[in-house]
Amino acid sequence: MTQVAAWLAVLYVALLLVGRSGLPLSAQWGDLLFPLLVVAVVRGGEIGRWWRREDWPLAVYLGVTLLTSMVSVDPLTGFKHFAKQVYVALIFVVFRHLARDASLSGRLQRTFVLAFALVTVVSLVEVFLLIPGRVSLSMFGATDALPFLGVVRRLRGGLAAPEMLGNGLLVAFVLALALRLVGPGRAQLWWTAIATLLAAAEFLTFSHSVAGFAVATVLFAAASTSSRPLRSLGWIGAASVVVIVNAASLVDAGPVVTDYGVGPVSIEFMGARVEGRLMHYAALKQVAWSGFREHPLTGIGPGRFMVETERAFKDGRLTARYREKPPQCDAAGRLAETGIAGGISLFLLWASWLRAAGRIPSTRSGFQRAGFAAVVGILVNSLNADVMNFRFLWLALAWASVPGHESTGSST
Repeated sequence: MTQVAAWLAVLYVALLLVGRSGLPLSAQWGDLLFPLLVVAVVRGGEIGRWWRREDWPLAVYLGVTLLTSMVSVDPLTGFKHFAKQVYVALIFVVFRHLARDASLSGRLQRTFVLAFALVTVVSLVEVFLLIPGRVSLSMFGATDALPFLGVVRRLRGGLAAPEMLGNGLLVAFVLALALRLVGPGRAQLWWTAIATLLAAAEFLTFSHSVAGFAVATVLFAAASTSSRPLRSLGWIGAASVVVIVNAASLVDAGPVVTDYGVGPVSIEFMGARVEGRLMHYAALKQVAWSGFREHPLTGIGPGRFMVETERAFKDGRLTARYREKPPQCDAAGRLAETGIAGGISLFLLWASWLRAAGRIPSTRSGFQRAGFAAVVGILVNSLNADVMNFRFLWLALAWASVPGHESTGSST
């Protein structure tokens, strides 16, 4: 591994937390480094084969996007959407090859965890010491009126939204647990403290990502827990969190009206009638389903979901705040934009990831297990977030695809 490629990779990972740039196509500042990283890796002779035989579900996923873009009424928008998907897929391919270098893999994972820890500290200071009473919105957090919870102070750590920070913290947390496992006494205390900090920050995002966080934590911990009752209790707890989080995404039944609802709704549940406002998460899924039913074969076209939300706004099904929102659910958005073939290709891709995760023995590298736990947790969160463009999802997938290292925890 050349030093240039190694340092570019480290810098790229560190810049993942600089999520708002104003660049076209929602690009981040770190994305400008990626072409340089690819050139450095190729010139260093590190890339052998770009694709592996087991990557065929990813090729199908990308191929369906390309084909539906070609038949879309707006091919240019489709091709832009396709380019984004190719880019995140390349992140996976390149970092999977880089992960063959155990020493570099350790540096990248430590950089990822420490970057999130640093931003967490800065965000906590900003949100709880600097902005109360003076500023309602900052780069690192904001005060927000949430359904059921009322006014809270939320962390977002320099990213576009607390939801994105929460999913990144999920990855950093399980990696911190893996680093703790392999470190000597003093290093174990260090990584334990960092993991505790990241877990606290996760809950202070007040985002749906806590559902996937619970699943990832239990999935990682279960491999090193011999007690079946304890594992069962953990899974019951994680499932309860998932159910509660997703139930809260349907109806806002709180006494205070917030900006997250789109209109009054009445639902009968277990013999009781719940009155409240329909949450925009549920409303956007309804919009996606309508778009899919009208265009079941090829969808409305990749990247064109906002055409449907604009129509829903004019029809009174959405408020102005959500007239230009993405679907905030990967499965629903994929079906709406690319039809049945797109939906099948997405589920096929996810199934290949989960199948690979199931083949990892509990004795395998803790870092590989942490990567897959993070991937599964983020897929759980895909019910209420557009996770397929999260760069750290593809990084976690790359780290999960290589056995990894066992001695990086000795250094902090």
